[in-house]
Amino acid sequence: MLNTPRRRLLAALVALPLSVPAQGTPPTKPVRLVVPFPPGGNVDLSARILAPELSRELGQPVVVENKAGAGGTLGLDAVAKSAPDGSTIGIASPVNHLAAPSLYPRLPYDSVKDFTPVGLIASVPMVLVVGSSSPAKSVAELLALARSRKGTMTMASAGSGSGNHIVGELFQDATGTQLVHVPYKGSAPANTDLAGGHVDLHFDQLSSVLPLLQGGKLRALAVTTAGRSPLLPEVPTLAEAGVARFDAATTLGLVLPGKAAPDLVARLNQALDRVLRQPAVKEQFARLGAEVRPGTPAEYAEFIRSEIARTAKIVRDARITLD
Repeated sequence: MLNTPRRRLLAALVALPLSVPAQGTPPTKPVRLVVPFPPGGNVDLSARILAPELSRELGQPVVVENKAGAGGTLGLDAVAKSAPDGSTIGIASPVNHLAAPSLYPRLPYDSVKDFTPVGLIASVPMVLVVGSSSPAKSVAELLALARSRKGTMTMASAGSGSGNHIVGELFQDATGTQLVHVPYKGSAPANTDLAGGHVDLHFDQLSSVLPLLQGGKLRALAVTTAGRSPLLPEVPTLAEAGVARFDAATTLGLVLPGKAAPDLVARLNQALDRVLRQPAVKEQFARLGAEVRPGTPAEYAEFIRSEIARTAKIVRDARITLD
C-alpha cells in the first residue's frame, strides 16, 4: 500500500488539469475571429457583438482580426489554411463563401472542403431603395417605369459580383425587366449617387441604408426577405409587392478550417447557440436590422450546398463577371 505522503502526492497529480488539450476540446489559448472585411461594416459589427459573449462561453479571449482584401477571399483563405484546433474561426459571407466559387476562376480554397460549418449567425434583409426625388413610390410604379424606359433604367451596386449585384440580377429575372448595371466601389458611393439622382435604384443591406432612409435621402420600396423587417414595418416585402416567392438576404455563418474534430464543432456550435439566444445579443443584432439564426452544423452545411448552387445559376444566367 502507498504511504500517506505518496498517496497525497498522487491525488494532487491526478487533480491537475492537462496542459495540452485533447483534440476537439475547447481552445486553451486566445481565439482569432477573422473578419474578411474592413472595420465598420455589417460583418465586422456582427463579429464584435459575438466576440465578448463567445469569450465568456469558451473561457478564452476572442480577438476580432480584420483581414480584408480581394472581395473577402483573403481573410477566408487565412481561415482555411489555419490549424483546425479551434484557435482560428472565421465569419463567412455570401460573397466570399457562396458566390466566390462562381466568380473567381482561381479561388485559393474550396468553399465546401476547406471549411467546417459551425452554425449560421444572422440574416440581414436587403432593401430596394430609390432616391427621394424618384417618381416611383411603389414596386409596381418602378416596374412600369423600367418597362417604359426599355432597358435604360440604371441599377447601382457595391461592385460586380457583390451581394447587391446578385440580388439585383435575381430581381430582373423574377420581374422580366432589364436594367443597366452601374458598379461602384462599395455601397456608400452608390447610395450617394442614388440620393443625388445619378442612378435609379439600388439593393442594399438594411443596416447600410437605414440612416439614409431616416434622413429622407432615400425611399424604401420593398425588403427582399420573406417577412417584413421590424425596423421598417410599413415597407412591404417584394413578394407582397407582387414579385412572387422572392426571398434573399445577407446571411453570415461561423466556420472552422476544414477537417475540424466533430466534438470541437459541437462545443463551438453549442457556445454560439447559447450566445445567439441571449436577449441582449438578439437586440443588438436587431438594431442592425438582422435576425439571429441559431441552428445545427448540419443545417448550415445544407444551407451552404443549396446557396452555392443557387448563386451559381444566377451568376451563370446573368453572365456576372468581376470587372
